[in-house]
Amino acid sequence: MIVYADVVFIENLIINSVILYVTLLIRKVKISIVRILISSALGSLYAVISIKINNNFIMKIILSVLMIAIIYPTKNKKRFLETIILFYLISITAGGSAIAISYLIQDYKISELNNLPIISFPILISGLGTVVGIILIMATINNLKNRISKKDIFFDVEIYIEDKKEKLKALLDTGNMLKDPLSNKPVMIATKRSLKSIIPEEILDNINLILGGDKIGKLITKRIKLIPFNSLGNEHGILIGIKSDKIVINNNEIKDVIIGIYEKEFSKTRRYDALIGIDLLYEEECNYESNRKIKK
Repeated sequence: MIVYADVVFIENLIINSVILYVTLLIRKVKISIVRILISSALGSLYAVISIKINNNFIMKIILSVLMIAIIYPTKNKKRFLETIILFYLISITAGGSAIAISYLIQDYKISELNNLPIISFPILISGLGTVVGIILIMATINNLKNRISKKDIFFDVEIYIEDKKEKLKALLDTGNMLKDPLSNKPVMIATKRSLKSIIPEEILDNINLILGGDKIGKLITKRIKLIPFNSLGNEHGILIGIKSDKIVINNNEIKDVIIGIYEKEFSKTRRYDALIGIDLLYEEECNYESNRKIKK
């Protein structure tokens, strides 16, 4: 069997680039074409070298880690691992699709290289298989997203401040990772309008002023919190928050939750008035686990 190294390199460079590009696209990570090409070239170089030497499982794992490290240099181990898993998932699906297509149209050859069976098929089949595999992955992801019902993302939340209570509709926002820097507790964000029944309007209208000596000033001193946050166009923002006595989500009572005050509306239709994160949703369970460890 004659294998041309330049053909192997180019074919792998194209396929690797597409798979890496889609991996970053699905992960919603900033895409760098230069990094993708460097990473793809590394994988293609190994493909050429493996023609002469036996394939090594450990080397393949190391190679995939290096390839992802090039396109996604992050210190977040969890996100990095998730990206590697997604990369493998797309690669396996694309490869399986290529084999299935070549089998259906009987356009493949089985040979042997270094005592290993090799299935070879034209670059057109490889490309078509990659496209089909990517479509399958994207369709699966979209299907899973569509299966998330309103019941899973909207929650009724009761906020208690002193002797007042307000019930809001909150949206589960997985991107809401805000925490109070002092207590390290998750922060719930609510619109200014929705809080008017439990927080005096004069406080809401003058929340950015430092008041002292009167009832309003004492209330602010007791409950006011400053929460740093980063967002698009505002890398060093400060969100004003009010400390609640407690909130109730799904019959779970969580004490001393900070309510970040949002000046505008989250939705034009005012479908919901608050945002809660995963950490806050499971805060009660986290507290239970933490207390249990302390007791041990």
